[in-house]
Amino acid sequence: MRHIYFTILTLALAATLLAQPGCARTRDAKQSALQASQAPNAAKTPPSLALGQIVDPGSLFIATSSAPTKTLRVKAMAYTACSVGKKKSKRKARTARGAWGDTLTPGIKAVAVSPDLLEMGLDHGDVITIEGLPGQYKVLDVMHSRHDKSIDIFYGDDQCGAIQWGRRSLTISWQGD
Repeated sequence: MRHIYFTILTLALAATLLAQPGCARTRDAKQSALQASQAPNAAKTPPSLALGQIVDPGSLFIATSSAPTKTLRVKAMAYTACSVGKKKSKRKARTARGAWGDTLTPGIKAVAVSPDLLEMGLDHGDVITIEGLPGQYKVLDVMHSRHDKSIDIFYGDDQCGAIQWGRRSLTISWQGD
């Protein structure tokens, strides 16, 4: 009996949502899509969302940030949390921390940036994309001042992966102020 109640409730809800204006099956949605296609240079803005309103899923992913995207060619290296060549002590190893005190765990996507990149607008917690690597990385550490236009990609405890990465020149991008 309970399953029948939920089935009827689900069907009633679906019928109500399909009858709402803005549904892909209504005439108004088709007309607005036709008008949008006739004005190709018009800026796309996401529609205002009302409770229960169905919208075009493509419009939900339009970037609304007014900050321009900055790109820069940098030298990229890799670093790990564990130290090489140290004697093993009986004490528990300390967790790695970034320059601002953030804990660097093996699964985190973090980078250290050279101080000149901080002057160019990058800051603690900013998210960057790195050419050739999937996902986004957070700025959680700072390199020594002898480095310029450089990033260090955090490889957790994977020393072999960090060594294989080596040194490369690539492009990073982030949302500027």
